[in-house]
Amino acid sequence: MMKQYFNRVKLLAVLKDYYNITNIRIAFLDNNYSDVEGYPKERAEICNYIRSSAEADKQCHQCDKRACEESRKSGQAYMYRCHAGLYEIIDPLIVNNIVIGYLFFAHMISGPDYETASKEIIECTKKYNLDPKILNKLVRNSPLLNQEYIKSSERLLDIVTTHLCMEQMGFLKNSNSFPFLINKYIHEHIDQEIAIKDLCSLLGVCKTKLCQISQEFFECGIHQHIRNIRIEKAKSLLIKNPDISLDDVASECGFSDYNYFIQIFRKIVGTTPKKYAAKNKGLNNTSNFILSDSVQ
Repeated sequence: MMKQYFNRVKLLAVLKDYYNITNIRIAFLDNNYSDVEGYPKERAEICNYIRSSAEADKQCHQCDKRACEESRKSGQAYMYRCHAGLYEIIDPLIVNNIVIGYLFFAHMISGPDYETASKEIIECTKKYNLDPKILNKLVRNSPLLNQEYIKSSERLLDIVTTHLCMEQMGFLKNSNSFPFLINKYIHEHIDQEIAIKDLCSLLGVCKTKLCQISQEFFECGIHQHIRNIRIEKAKSLLIKNPDISLDDVASECGFSDYNYFIQIFRKIVGTTPKKYAAKNKGLNNTSNFILSDSVQ
């Protein structure tokens, strides 16, 4: 079984930086949905108060689990409103195409004004027998974020996650495992045509066994897994240099056919490489993130 390792010092430094930009608590969850690290260390006061109810705390864990599963399926950031009426965003951290944890923007409050936001949260949590006066006070002591800000935070979270992967702050370790060897070979030959027979020879297994391994560890066939890794490489190149030629991206990621690269990128990512690069280029300007007292 592969183990997860995290560089806590670097991880905490990055989380602190992004908290300073967004004023939203950001945490890293492992595959058991438990905090590995977070900044600030403690949850927001309103979250702690809601979780003081045993039933609410149980619902919080179930909510986190469902959100992690949704983001894991899509491989992208997932924004939702939790059972208590707070907005949250979760994004899977994927290393060598294996999910090893989740990045989490938590406890966001949104509404046209504090009065409306407070009423909605009190209504969502009334079954937990919490004190409405305390809830109202805690809501008003929290930042009120507009929806545009929250959507920008969702896009920012994708960049944070990519940065963590690029900096190798979290990784899997087991140099003798089939998944490790498969991914190592793919990354070493990512700009080339990869023959399934060569992977089979490397592992000493037949094609059927290789497909079983891929399905078990990567939740997709081996051909799709190779394409996924190529596209992750393409995304990394586009984030590092949004002005890079798409011909160069396709070539460095092992796509000999430019049009096929565009087609596969759009299918997996949901947008074209050009639009993906433009979106991330714009997000490099942190002035796009504005904290407000009310919805604009």
